[in-house]
Amino acid sequence: MDNNSLKDILAKIDSINNPIEEKKDNSLKGFDSRTMRALASIKAQYPNAPDDLAALLRHVTNVDKDSDTADDEHIGKIKELEDRVETLEKKLTLLLRKK
Repeated sequence: MDNNSLKDILAKIDSINNPIEEKKDNSLKGFDSRTMRALASIKAQYPNAPDDLAALLRHVTNVDKDSDTADDEHIGKIKELEDRVETLEKKLTLLLRKK
């Protein structure tokens, strides 16, 4: 066995026993400039987020909550309009009966 192959074997054993932790890039990459601007804007809104994915999840959660609030408001307005139409239909029916 020559000296170089022994060094190679020892290097492999060392790399197995002590793996070098590669720095993982947790940032998301955009596909175009519009996406990158949107991502930069979201990261600016959530500066305490540990990474891009956490910032996106917080943004989605807040947008979903805002959407639910808007939906509740619209449902209330629609219900009010339906009640008013029902009242008008009753009045119209009474007027038509009198004729």
